[in-house]
Amino acid sequence: MSGVFWILTTLNETYETDVEVRLELTEVPGNTVITEPLPDTIKVLVRDKGYYLVKYLYFDNMRVVRLPFHLYAGQQSKGVVSPSDLQKLLRTRFGETCTILSIKADHLDFYYSHGSQKKVPLIYSGTATAKTNFYVMDVKISPDSVVVMASKSALDTINAVYTEPKDIEDVDNSVTKIVPVARIWGAKTNISQAKVRVIVDRLTEKVLNVPVTAINLPPQLLLKTFPGRVDVKVSVGASMANRLRAEQFTVTVNAEDLAERLSKDKLKLSITSKPDYVLKAWLTTTAVDYVIERTQ
Repeated sequence: MSGVFWILTTLNETYETDVEVRLELTEVPGNTVITEPLPDTIKVLVRDKGYYLVKYLYFDNMRVVRLPFHLYAGQQSKGVVSPSDLQKLLRTRFGETCTILSIKADHLDFYYSHGSQKKVPLIYSGTATAKTNFYVMDVKISPDSVVVMASKSALDTINAVYTEPKDIEDVDNSVTKIVPVARIWGAKTNISQAKVRVIVDRLTEKVLNVPVTAINLPPQLLLKTFPGRVDVKVSVGASMANRLRAEQFTVTVNAEDLAERLSKDKLKLSITSKPDYVLKAWLTTTAVDYVIERTQ
């Protein structure tokens, strides 16, 4: 009996506590997409008798506020629930004895679209790196585009959608990672995550013997270098090494250097073209001897 009396006395006291209240937007038309919703829940600081607070905290139907779409939808595809409207709705949920002290919410607005949408590229915004002796051949994202739903004015400013920044580091095998798609305030995308595939290959080295070509040489002159071919050392992915041919590289000497007396003994060599998939190329010989002959 004393325990029951103590409980009744305690519940008859007045307390303050936070109550989580769910917000539900109802009666949304079929042709309307909510691109930025209301917060799922808000916190309401209330003061009331203990036995009422128990009801607020543990009876689910007390903690839901339903908001008909048509009452709050406004101009420019944006809807707003005013704090005063929310106060009135909460009073009907909590009853006359309850005092609402404050409402804590991130925002009380929402955005919607009546069918306006646009397809834009999806771009991976992280960095992919490989371990030593490996390199990243390619980074592919799937899908490579997304559909964005928003108001027409918002769509005019959106030309691409990015993933959340997420680095994929120190990989030594090709991998696929799931990466979230970054949210755009006031807009909604048809997907929330994408697959990023990082294609990795092991590095290897190869040597090719490439002919030396003279450039910027007057037509009446013929320039011969010694040696006429030089070795080019390359760093390339193992899967691409067998594709390499000497004719895919160009090694040149620039005849304009002949005008510089400091270059009269040797001419400097340069690699002026190489396949895109070659990570690095360098010469084992940096300069060559030469002779000049007249053709006329």
